[in-house]
Amino acid sequence: MPAALVVAAMLAQSPGPRALALSGYRLHLRVSESVAPERLRALAASGTVLWLRTRSNMLRDSTMDAVARFPEAYIELRPPLRDAQVQQFRHAPRAGVWLDAAVATGDWYRLGPRPVAVDIRGGLETEQATRIAALRPKRVTWMPRTREEATLAAWGELVWLPGVKVVDLSQVVGPKGPPEAALVAPEAARTAASPVPAEWWAGLRGAWAKVAWLEGQGAARPPPSWGLGRRVRVQGLPDDEALVALFSQTPGVELELDVSDDAQSLETARAWVERLEAAVRGGAR
Repeated sequence: MPAALVVAAMLAQSPGPRALALSGYRLHLRVSESVAPERLRALAASGTVLWLRTRSNMLRDSTMDAVARFPEAYIELRPPLRDAQVQQFRHAPRAGVWLDAAVATGDWYRLGPRPVAVDIRGGLETEQATRIAALRPKRVTWMPRTREEATLAAWGELVWLPGVKVVDLSQVVGPKGPPEAALVAPEAARTAASPVPAEWWAGLRGAWAKVAWLEGQGAARPPPSWGLGRRVRVQGLPDDEALVALFSQTPGVELELDVSDDAQSLETARAWVERLEAAVRGGAR
């Protein structure tokens, strides 16, 4: 079985076009700041979204110049924010700020008007949601760690937050293991074995609230009736048959790829970018 898409086996029989042609795409690349700037620049393309993991708030100027080439980019930041960092961000005026919800307060406004992405780990209470909403985030990722944190109240807070939201249950361990093994149809989700509370879907649909479901290795996906968007973690090299099947079934699906600083990982990421860009050029004919 090709490793390019974790959903390939599920979608291989889907009817649809035989050639990959796209009007656009979103490929989220999670990359370390240790990647050489010239290799980072090679990943910038029309549909790539950069998520730059950092060890500190100060980056090389050449790295900031590479970040500026991406149409959408988020740089991981931590307090405190110093004057030198504010000056450095002027090299990438479109680059966004990537914050942990625990530190999503303070003087980030000093960076000027720019996109904000927030990661929420654990539960989501009203007070925390209010602080996050004040930042007017463009993207929010919620990662509950236990079934007890994935409550209806927390889900309600999430769907009312601004921006595009992603639910990532990969860290949740339920009574019978991780959610990938327990995620099943809504009727079965009412059992105590599933870390996905069925009450989430009893009137709080995802489409109107801009909520997407993150699918990882071996994960089943929610039924279409739940109205959620899709983001799929990919691995290995791109496979045309699997990509055609995926985009035929869910045209708006977004992809996500972890990129390390070794040569093979960077070559794989570049192969994904080149293949998706070629599909956009083919779709424009």
